[in-house]
Amino acid sequence: MAKIISIIKKEIKLNFSSPVSLIFFIVLPILFTSILAASTGDFGSNPAVLNYVDQSESSLSASLLADLRENEIFELKEIDVETARDAFAEGSMEAYLLIPEGFTRETMREGNLAVQLYLQPNRKSSQSIFQQLQLALTKLTSVQAQVDTILQAYQELHPGVSTAELDSLSEQLIPEIQLKVANAPSRITEIISQAGDDVVYDPAISSSAGQLITWVFMTLIGVSGAMAFDRTQGTLKRLLTTPTPRLIYFSGTILAYVIMGLVQIALLMVFGALVWKAPWIERPLPTFLLMMAFSLASAGLGAFMGSLVRTESQASGIGTTVGMTFALLSGAWFPIELFPKIMQNIARIFPTYWGMQGLKDILISNKPFEQILPTILILTGFAVVFLVLGMVFFKTE
Repeated sequence: MAKIISIIKKEIKLNFSSPVSLIFFIVLPILFTSILAASTGDFGSNPAVLNYVDQSESSLSASLLADLRENEIFELKEIDVETARDAFAEGSMEAYLLIPEGFTRETMREGNLAVQLYLQPNRKSSQSIFQQLQLALTKLTSVQAQVDTILQAYQELHPGVSTAELDSLSEQLIPEIQLKVANAPSRITEIISQAGDDVVYDPAISSSAGQLITWVFMTLIGVSGAMAFDRTQGTLKRLLTTPTPRLIYFSGTILAYVIMGLVQIALLMVFGALVWKAPWIERPLPTFLLMMAFSLASAGLGAFMGSLVRTESQASGIGTTVGMTFALLSGAWFPIELFPKIMQNIARIFPTYWGMQGLKDILISNKPFEQILPTILILTGFAVVFLVLGMVFFKTE
């Protein structure tokens, strides 16, 4: 254990022997996080559209749609039901509202009034659409409550009044009643899509997560440069002439970079939480397990690369190219949904992809732990494979 600790200390000391290392370790990640978070606030954003299908075509549905058109958050667009279902199932339609045939004043009086709101998961506009629809239905039910009270009183004063007269009176009263009830019962059935191609993008949080993945990954694959340096300088060969097994050297070097990676993760998490309000500390257990698995997978890849390259400069060049390419194609800089489908599928072979998906599941989607666990296990699998390959191809000179 003492030898492993000595190797860890040596690697950390060498890594930070130059002040320039601190620039790549903390200054550049913070700088790039801030630039991307500030400049992509409206990235790829279009006015929200709420598609709707009006199967009722009643005066009540017309009133609901008229109220919804007054909002400034989204636009209404009529669509036929088959197109809506197909587009929503494919994930190409963000939301649509289905007003069923029974959406009438009679069903509202009976307390059975309902609409169906279909939403893709994790869209920024989903909550706003839901709230606006809920408000519109609240107004609608509030008006009807007032109308029913007045009609009941009118019937008591005029026992012989006909249904047609009551309907006419109701139509006259509705435009005049503007009562709002704060705690009206919910009359929305919210249906979340199960399509897998959901777009999850919050500029500040995504930038915080993406730059963390990018720069920590580049730090961890730096293991390749450390191993190449020890090999070319003869340090590794001299070390192995002592009673130090290759596994001890391998483990100590890996752990040194994992520790540095975890420290970098902690610093970037604190920055993201304080400056960009990213909810890093709200779910510590899944975040820690995910980042530990990601760190081991990344360091394992670095160790494997270190067993293949010849020199430190070669390791540095390849590591920078691999690090930036993997991060970019994995959605760490921009939403992965902007890339062609084939590139999205290719990205699944990168540990950065799974690290980024896991962080989005934790920070943005707030998925339960059991849904995040498969991602952690996949990253653990990457770690095992890369570490084994690194040991198999390990060379001393």
